Amino acid sequence: MARSQTRRKTTAPKRTSRPGRKKPAAAGKTKAGVKTAAKASSQKRKRAAAGLKTGRKSGLGARKTAAPRAIPKETRKNVPIMRSTPPPEHPPRLLGDTKSTAAALSLLEKAIKFIFSQDVRRARAEIKALLEAYPGEKEILARARSYLQICNREEAALHKPTVTGDQLYTFGVVEHNRGNYDSAISVFNQLLGKQPDTDYLYYALAASFALKGDVEPALANLRKAIGLNESNRVYAKNDPDFISLHEQREFADLVGVVLQERSEAGQS
Repeated sequence: MARSQTRRKTTAPKRTSRPGRKKPAAAGKTKAGVKTAAKASSQKRKRAAAGLKTGRKSGLGARKTAAPRAIPKETRKNVPIMRSTPPPEHPPRLLGDTKSTAAALSLLEKAIKFIFSQDVRRARAEIKALLEAYPGEKEILARARSYLQICNREEAALHKPTVTGDQLYTFGVVEHNRGNYDSAISVFNQLLGKQPDTDYLYYALAASFALKGDVEPALANLRKAIGLNESNRVYAKNDPDFISLHEQREFADLVGVVLQERSEAGQS
């Protein structure tokens, strides 16, 4: 039997789209979508710009500055007028404008160094040289005079005695009463070097030597004390510090004890 050949219709298999994949839109539709999107974005930009403008007007973006208030005519007279001061006609001269400024400053620096090293004499010499050599340097001379006053105060403090004569004499008397006769004698001799014609210093020396047991210097100083002031003769006669000298003929002659004993012997 002859086989009848029949043609079968073959249909092409349908393409299935993958998940997440979009079908490409038609060309016409794509262009229209782009136009609408662009139009929408331009409208959004316009709205945003309009919103910024309204925000600025309402005070959200920037603050509104208030207009300055006008001053009433009645109070204008009391308001001070601020005026700028004009520059001086002759501006102040700076240090270093003259050739002599450097030399004057050098002398002043030397004087200051001598003051800090407590060499007041050399500092005074430098300041005096500065005052004589550079009379035109007024600013530097003003400083130099202030340092000259410092030199005067320092010299006064150096020459000022730390202990007065009365205080030193009181100290010698205290040492005498304590039995420190050598210290008392040293103090009285120191005072005699400054006050050689002071009778009570010779009297104090005589008393210290008498209590120490030195007869000859005691009598010698007592003789000087009586020669300067006759009242010391009576004081020595009744002073217990000279008891050790009562047996000495010279002491008796000085205070008048021997003459009294002789008169009593003549009456008997």
